[in-house]
Amino acid sequence: MAKTLSQIIGWENLTGVIQDPKGGIPADILPPEFVTPSRQVMGNAVTYYKVAGNRQTARLAQYGSPSQRRTLTGVTEATAIMLHAAEHIVHKPDTLEMLRDFDNPMRQKMGEQLVAQQTAQFARLYSNLRLATVYQALASGNLWFDNNGNLLPTSTGAAVTVNYGVPSGNTGQLNVFGTGNLLTAGWETASTNIATQVKKVKQAAVQLSGYPLKHAFYGVNVLGYLSSNTTLQTLIRGNPGFSQQFLQQEIPDGFLGLDWHPVENAFYADQNGNIQTFFGPDTVVFTPDPDPEWWEFVEGSYPVPTDIMVKPDMESALQTFANAFGKFSYGVITVDPPGVKQVAGDNFLPLLKVARAIFQANVNF
Repeated sequence: MAKTLSQIIGWENLTGVIQDPKGGIPADILPPEFVTPSRQVMGNAVTYYKVAGNRQTARLAQYGSPSQRRTLTGVTEATAIMLHAAEHIVHKPDTLEMLRDFDNPMRQKMGEQLVAQQTAQFARLYSNLRLATVYQALASGNLWFDNNGNLLPTSTGAAVTVNYGVPSGNTGQLNVFGTGNLLTAGWETASTNIATQVKKVKQAAVQLSGYPLKHAFYGVNVLGYLSSNTTLQTLIRGNPGFSQQFLQQEIPDGFLGLDWHPVENAFYADQNGNIQTFFGPDTVVFTPDPDPEWWEFVEGSYPVPTDIMVKPDMESALQTFANAFGKFSYGVITVDPPGVKQVAGDNFLPLLKVARAIFQANVNF
């Protein structure tokens, strides 16, 4: 049975296709909660609360005496502007002719499949952008874009910067409290007491932010440092499960009380086609379990036309718009030249709400 043009290139169908494309940059590195939308808001501004935690205690008072006033700390209201991406492609006149062939369902189906294939390819750009911004936020605490909107691997040439405010003490050798580095010796040295260092980092996380560490995202050299460490070798040999996974070139979950995730395959191709990685070979990024108190992935809304024909006046045009959250796509018929213009975009923001909750360590120094 033939379909109408609205059923094929209307915003509901195209947005459905663009939501979940296959392929693109690796998506199985992070726990899915890091990239799963936690909330949707109207427009492109999001208000949120930074919850830093509070390790103080309540004060005693005489029984029956008036309560003492307390000024709460650790909860701060903030507003952020979401990332917005929008591009378009043009389907050729012969594609439009196939879609208009209502008397030949098979030929129309071929046109529909062509649109779906191109839409899926288009959609990968937006899925790649989401993943890349999450990787970069965790790895560096910043997002950088040039004046054409291209994601950059460093601040060089950046026209737009999103700075999540990760403290300098939560980077490098982790001088978290300003009293000395938690990492006092590099992991490349076989005699370094890595287990004690990790224990200190975990303790500092609870003291600093109140969020216990759960995950360790590690660069390509870190597996070798752990497996050759003289102190850890005893621990590894004493646990058959650990030994087996190290033999398979993986750091097992639960090792040193953390879930370990290799990130050497976290990469993207920049605007020049060059492969850019996010995590250095000697990087370990420690994070708590994803939780809306310290991390969110927020989607904003964007008005999209529900009619595939361009309206002749403003009033009738405004009546055809609907709000789409997160990824969106829609098509409109063009007349010069004849064809279909397909717009796709996204409104989203990875929110690192408590910047002190993550630790971006360099373990070789």
